[in-house]
Amino acid sequence: MCGIAAALALGGSLDQRHADVIARLNQWQAHRGPDGEGLWRAENGEVILGHRRLAIIDTGPSGIQPMMDVTGRWIIVLNGEIYNYRALRRELEMHGRRFVTNSDTEVLINAIAQWGESALTRLRGMFAFALWDQREREFWLARDPYGIKPLYMAHTGNVMWVASQARALAECAPVSGRRDAAALVGFHVWGSVPEPFSWWADICPLRAGHVQRISPRRANLPSRQYYSIPEHFVRAAAPSTPEFVRSVLTDSVEHHLVADTDVGVFLSAGLDSNVIASLAATTMGKLKTITLAFREYENTPDDEAPIAELAAKAIGSEHMTVRIGRDEFDALLADFFRKMDQPTIDGLNTYLISRAAAKQGLKVVLSGLGGDELLGGYPSFEQIPRLLRLGRAVPGRPRIGRFVERISREFFPGLFSSKLASVFSHSGNILDAYLLRRCVYLKEALDMVLDKNWLDEGFARLDEAAAQESVLQSLRDEPVRAQIAALESCRYLSNQLLRDADWAGMAHSVEIRVPFVDRVVLEALGPTVASSRPPCKADLAAVLGHLPAALRRRRKTGFTTPARQWATGEVDPGRRGLEHWSNLVARAMRTSSARRIPFSLDRVHEDSDAGAAGPFREAS
Repeated sequence: MCGIAAALALGGSLDQRHADVIARLNQWQAHRGPDGEGLWRAENGEVILGHRRLAIIDTGPSGIQPMMDVTGRWIIVLNGEIYNYRALRRELEMHGRRFVTNSDTEVLINAIAQWGESALTRLRGMFAFALWDQREREFWLARDPYGIKPLYMAHTGNVMWVASQARALAECAPVSGRRDAAALVGFHVWGSVPEPFSWWADICPLRAGHVQRISPRRANLPSRQYYSIPEHFVRAAAPSTPEFVRSVLTDSVEHHLVADTDVGVFLSAGLDSNVIASLAATTMGKLKTITLAFREYENTPDDEAPIAELAAKAIGSEHMTVRIGRDEFDALLADFFRKMDQPTIDGLNTYLISRAAAKQGLKVVLSGLGGDELLGGYPSFEQIPRLLRLGRAVPGRPRIGRFVERISREFFPGLFSSKLASVFSHSGNILDAYLLRRCVYLKEALDMVLDKNWLDEGFARLDEAAAQESVLQSLRDEPVRAQIAALESCRYLSNQLLRDADWAGMAHSVEIRVPFVDRVVLEALGPTVASSRPPCKADLAAVLGHLPAALRRRRKTGFTTPARQWATGEVDPGRRGLEHWSNLVARAMRTSSARRIPFSLDRVHEDSDAGAAGPFREAS
């Protein structure tokens, strides 16, 4: 796990000023890799690569990046881990490839050299990398299928900039600070900035499961999708069984334990993290587990610590419960917002528990993130089908919906939430129902928060992006459950949970691994989601025969935290509290540290929030 940076000349060559920007990007991303720093510059000035290292595999000097293969043709900077690198290395050696390190990074270089783009579908892991082919003078960017690892790009004149965090580019590269209307509106709708946008108009992510190859000698080509998650939710397998689920997850956990340093597990009172911890303990023997709890919840039903501690005892782990109080939270809130890469309503719990893991000397932890998407654990898997049944059962539903929304706004403002008033208007199709289930604000409610011009532009661009997106295109004839699983995986999981796990963990130099979010797991379990007997949380309970009965009986809940109430002063922990928290996050992200632009371009560096034309209404 690391932080990467790069500059590519799309005409002309790069000079010391550009190298200084890469050095600044390295410095800004030092928390992502405190174990070392590297910088490489092509002799002809076309490319500069930067790297911050968190040493996990091949932790000695031989693992330093940027890394060059033995032929001198390929140079790479990698953020992430390739869990099946040993098996790939054996195969590559049979093809005559030579290795001088024990690093997964060198295996990745040789895989690309041997198989080209098709190597990406052989990788099992989380990765984002920039690769320079000196012979062909071609620049590669690639990102893993789920987008576990981030990668951001910006173009200024004839230079392309790359970094692991969008905020790093906004702070260090010579790009405009203009806010993106689609990102701003998208955040207030979804609680995170949806791809393909970022909080800054001139910065965009390379999309999950995409590869882009760029040559300074030819026009830039668009990125190509090499892997599609929804396609694996098409029914093509027999129904799953608990034994099959166990074998798939056991294999994944074993791969995710590959490291040359200690590996721990985030342990909650939920089934997902307990499955991971149980399987990891079986494989490793002695295991460290960590639970985050709040003093305010001690001796209440919201306290996860007692059940987690019983579970840790059952698997024999070395366990630690870290309790956070109001004073600690207040002291950490400013740093939380400083480290936040893009605005999000989530990430706080990950930030806090990663801090605790770092204090225990852990660089690598496993998380149960992603289990709900595959195993139908979210309320959306029950609520969305009910909404769709309501839509089919009520004649004249759109007209009734518009009438209810108008009456509630004009005659009962504040009495009904916008979500409740919009049930009829959002029950006609799965995309509308999913929006109703997941959104923070509906479109009709946002005019109280954002300026109309920004709303119009933002929604127009979001609609345009959605029209080009094909999450459900291959699933039209599949069960609703499979369609919901695809939406949760490609939107909520990728745009929010995984992104937050990355920046919040790396804020403390902690690598978070997610065994449920794995290409091989998806290919094994995804097709069974559309079967007559999809995998479910009961299968996990069957896997965990030795864990406490209290864990099995515990109803599904989200991670409960008093932090939003502490930060906003909003007593109601429900929808209104969530809206207040999202507004607080947006305001915090408007105020960033002084931007350190080392040289100017032919464009104005402006902050679009400044002045009367800014996007936020005073009431927000």
